[in-house]
Amino acid sequence: MQDHSYLGSGKILIREYGASAPFEEIGNCSALSFSPQVNTLSLQDFTKPGGGTRNRVDRVTETQMSLTFHDFAAANFARFLRGSTSSVAAGTVTDEELVAYKGGFTPFEKIASALTTVEPAGGGTAYVEDTDYTFQDGGIFIPTGSTIPAPVAGAANIQVTYTNVAQEVTQAFVNSAKQYEMLFLGLNEAQSGKPVRVRAHRVSGGVLEQLGLLGEEYGAGTAGGALLADTTKGVGLSQYFTWEAVSL
Repeated sequence: MQDHSYLGSGKILIREYGASAPFEEIGNCSALSFSPQVNTLSLQDFTKPGGGTRNRVDRVTETQMSLTFHDFAAANFARFLRGSTSSVAAGTVTDEELVAYKGGFTPFEKIASALTTVEPAGGGTAYVEDTDYTFQDGGIFIPTGSTIPAPVAGAANIQVTYTNVAQEVTQAFVNSAKQYEMLFLGLNEAQSGKPVRVRAHRVSGGVLEQLGLLGEEYGAGTAGGALLADTTKGVGLSQYFTWEAVSL
């Protein structure tokens, strides 16, 4: 009998369902799985004292989808956090007002690569670095012995001028759920790398089940969803997904 063992690697591509747009790669992914769920109806056999099952029907209720990605790209966060993304160009921010407290860290509006000056809000004599403040982690730390006064009624007490780096910003959970078309372009390493292809016609836009931000392993994002029926498919064609493999 022909060996049909499978060991998969490959790429996952995605686009919005019904969109006139190309497929885009998600990037490096370590897992992709489809998991059919069933509702089982069983009829007990009442004709014998020992019981048993007279009949049984397994009805498919849904097919769940799960994938794990390792490319922490803004586009992936937008897809799986129902978010929006924007790009911030590198540049200089002048006189950004902040509410800063002694004994703690205050982030800037943008991630800074260099700090030019720290002054009282509204302008004035600049404070002294490493005495009144320390530039660190793209923001500012105010030691307890600083001459910077405490903020009054939550009003800004300092203004900063700094150089910011180029960055991508994702606003999480600001959009409604979307549906996608998904394409897996795989290689079966158990069969000398012969190509396989899976096409999921309509996938609900699930959200991240887990986002690994801190740990001893490479970061990973696990997202779930479900395959929905694509009623545009004709008779005899799957409304859910197709599997294609090069003949052995």
